[in-house]
Amino acid sequence: MGVNSVIKLIKVLFFTGLFLLLVLPAEGQLIRVHSEVSRDSLMIGDQIHFTLRVDADREVEFMLPHIKDTLSNTLEVLSQLSSDTTVSEKRRVVEQSYIITVFESGSQIVPSQEVIYNRGGVVDTARSMPLIINVYEPAVDTTQQIKPIKPPINTPVTFMEVLPWAGAGLGGLLIAGVVVWLLVRFLKRKRDPEGHSLKPLEPAHVIAFRELDRLKNEKIWTKGKVKQYYISLTEITRRYIERQYDIPAMESTTEEILHAFRTANQEDNLLDEMLRELLELADLVKFAREDPLPVDNQTNLNNAYIFVQKTYPLFYRLEEKKEAGDE
Repeated sequence: MGVNSVIKLIKVLFFTGLFLLLVLPAEGQLIRVHSEVSRDSLMIGDQIHFTLRVDADREVEFMLPHIKDTLSNTLEVLSQLSSDTTVSEKRRVVEQSYIITVFESGSQIVPSQEVIYNRGGVVDTARSMPLIINVYEPAVDTTQQIKPIKPPINTPVTFMEVLPWAGAGLGGLLIAGVVVWLLVRFLKRKRDPEGHSLKPLEPAHVIAFRELDRLKNEKIWTKGKVKQYYISLTEITRRYIERQYDIPAMESTTEEILHAFRTANQEDNLLDEMLRELLELADLVKFAREDPLPVDNQTNLNNAYIFVQKTYPLFYRLEEKKEAGDE
């Protein structure tokens, strides 16, 4: 086989593969990135729409390219026109459209867009095909006499033009007022420290019981808001643990909270199991779309009451033991 025959075979295989890639249905692909423009020709300074579409399997996590001011050295992005996401049983399609313009004539290349995706810990990159648009200069009739430049048009100031400045002025006055109020309050407290002493904070269990009573009276799980109910229930429990045991529960994972609480509470293992059941079920509802029975919702609320009721006197006994040991 000669060199020319080999080159022809390579070309045939390349274009055949490219054709199959373009016509293959999206459902048969892990991820597909496609870009298009509303027109492939325009005058200098005209505006067209550029659309980027990513069609991927629902199990695939991906990150769209950050398109801000430009697509290339000659293609400028004026604004984002729209952003839309469609989710089906097996696919997720994300589509973003932008308004672009160009101020240089000739054939301009819209570069391919890279989308980084991850499936099962494997990270890879998918790209769209580059596009070509033709940009023309406006036709100028050189037989006509050159006319002078028109003077600027005197337009009145609109309300929308004044609004940002007015808002900035009001914001500045508000900040200045807050600073003056804080300064006056500081000076009064300095002259009369006893009259401006801080009020003692409420105990953690008092706050927790009040918030649990509010959640109990709302009964939002009976209105179909089961996920919101468990978010509120775990937030109340986490805030109580954070205030009572000085554990950063609001920023910690379930396992981190359980480990820290187990270290602080070594007298009652049943409380560990009660807290574990509550937090793990809430995680399943929030992240795995678990749908507990109505009796489970009431039971977990009761368990939260019992947890607070059992732990706050236990906490004070532990503090008394520490103080006695220090003495």
